[in-house]
Amino acid sequence: MEESKYWESLKRGDLDGLRDLYNAHVDNLYRYGVILCREPDKVKDCIHDLFVYVWNVRDRLNVPDSTKAYLMTSLRRRLFEKESKTSAVTVDMDSTREPALLTEGQEERWIQLEDETSRQKQLENALGRLSERQREIIHMKYFQQLDYDEIGKIMDLNYQSARNLVTRALTVLRREMTIIVIILFLMN
Repeated sequence: MEESKYWESLKRGDLDGLRDLYNAHVDNLYRYGVILCREPDKVKDCIHDLFVYVWNVRDRLNVPDSTKAYLMTSLRRRLFEKESKTSAVTVDMDSTREPALLTEGQEERWIQLEDETSRQKQLENALGRLSERQREIIHMKYFQQLDYDEIGKIMDLNYQSARNLVTRALTVLRREMTIIVIILFLMN
């Protein structure tokens, strides 16, 4: 497997191994980190600290069974160690921009984008009803596509507890999304 090549190269002191490992996982780690703390700069710092640590202790590291789970667990620990009481507020600058004059085709596309944005906001609102742990586990299961064993290792849960937490989170999401659909139906 490609992952073991990265680790073996890294353990031999080859910076290309570190670079390849970093490039293979940095995007997923960033998305996961922002879910946990919502401070992009802090997430970036912790990711970089994590890979510096991996480089510094490379000769003592064993090749993990799941690189993704190992890196996510390590990032999670780093983020919680540096947990701050305040979180940064981010503004999506693209959402505040007014569109220029649109042609008919562009107008249709703009309407589609607004519908997609509306559905995204509804999902975000529903996700906002979840606890932090439920949001985290939904992200791991459906966005990172980790299995329950890997989730359990990262969150320090057994297999059944991980399944139960996902089930409870999905129940909340279904209930919230059903309420939104009913409200939209009644408004039309």
